[in-house]
Amino acid sequence: MTDGIYLGVDGGGTKTAFLLDKNGEKYESRQITIHPKQVSKKEYFDIMELGINDVCNKAGISPADIDYSFIASPGYGQYPDTEEYIHEGIRRVLGNDRFKVANDCVNGWAGSLNASPGINIVIGTGAIGYGVDEAGNDMRCSGWGPLMGDEASGYWIGLKILNLFTKMSDGRLEKTIIYDKVKEKLAITDDFEIFDIVENMRRDEIAAFSTIMGDALNDNDPYALDILDEVTAEIALVIDTIARELDFKDTIDVTFSGGVTNLGRALFAEIESKVKSDINMKLPYTSPVEGSVILARKYADEN
Repeated sequence: MTDGIYLGVDGGGTKTAFLLDKNGEKYESRQITIHPKQVSKKEYFDIMELGINDVCNKAGISPADIDYSFIASPGYGQYPDTEEYIHEGIRRVLGNDRFKVANDCVNGWAGSLNASPGINIVIGTGAIGYGVDEAGNDMRCSGWGPLMGDEASGYWIGLKILNLFTKMSDGRLEKTIIYDKVKEKLAITDDFEIFDIVENMRRDEIAAFSTIMGDALNDNDPYALDILDEVTAEIALVIDTIARELDFKDTIDVTFSGGVTNLGRALFAEIESKVKSDINMKLPYTSPVEGSVILARKYADEN
């Protein structure tokens, strides 16, 4: 076996990133989501095989040469009926049991905080918070999926944007830049065209409407400001809950990952003003997929 070869996989609600570290040389691949409620069992197998084989071919190795792998699988731990085939699919491609699977909030934390105590908030297509204290106690908070939760996620924001469009269209609300941006994004002339388009959209496609928030905030759109207030209140609640339930000794390092963070300074300033706990908001140490590689090394050492 070749020493120093680690595979990290970061599965999200929109895409799956594969990163192979071979003695410090990095090889990457991007595939579609492996969320078990968005792809079939066969598709899960196919995506894992495609991504792993892609990085291995680029590195000139076989999957059997990988020392250890960490796979962050979206929705993992939420759907017990999928876990057996998730493990089966990964084992089939790697040809061994030298891997660990966990929810994608775990590698988000590891990447953002270099696997050190603190809290990471994922606000991408979905949303979830994950924290680890100095004693190694861990906790996840939020992340209940698009029907029951995922507050502050891209999908959650996207639905609010679409709802505002309908109210602006029929006159319940005054038209703002949000109305124009939705029409532009959908390339429609008749507002009623939205029915057929949106009803057939995937979760990640609805989440893509959250990008309209940035333009609307730059325009001081009052409805976008209202959404920002809701988003930041939900995120602050998650941070304060994890801070209360775990046993942090000092000021808590807090980081963020996911596409909604592109809202930038306006988002972070509002979160900081709402959080009651003693926190230190930091830039991420590295990416979630690098976090998977960090964890692959960690579990290889432990094994």
